[in-house]
Parts: sequence; C-alpha cells; structure tokens
Amino acid sequence: MTPAYRVFVATDVITLLRKCSGLEKREITWLFDELAQNPFRIGDYVETDPLGRPVQVVVIGNHALWFWSDQTVKEVKVIDLKLAGR
Repeated sequence: MTPAYRVFVATDVITLLRKCSGLEKREITWLFDELAQNPFRIGDYVETDPLGRPVQVVVIGNHALWFWSDQTVKEVKVIDLKLAGR
C-alpha cells in the first residue's frame, strides 16, 4: 500500500531516537508508519507553534513526539522528541 503522505523527521529527533530503548524506538518508528497512512492522527494534546499552526503531541513511553501535517505538499513533519514532562 502506498503511503498517503511522506514523513519527514528532523535530524534532532533521529539523534534522540538512537538513545531510546528498543521498545520505545520500535513504537516511535511505528508511529512514523502510521502517520504516513493517517497524517491527521490526533495527538494526546495540541500545542501551537510560533506561526499559529497546531502541532500534535503524542506521548510514547517516556517520550513525547511533536508533529504537524502539511496538506499542501502531503507531508508530515516530525519536529521534536523529548522526555515527557520536560
């Protein structure tokens, strides 16, 4: 099945992903696959970026992942990964 959207992951996210446990790493990369098929997935909460764009935040284990979907170019931008609560 061809993904509906392409998923772009910030290099900072990749760097932090390498430090995650094996299980969290798998769950986060599964989320990337899910976002390609369902780019408008609702997060656990929403924040607004400096441009006023809604950014979804999903908590996965001990981490929180920030992303937004760009309908114009059919892309999901994964922009941040942090320890949850920080």
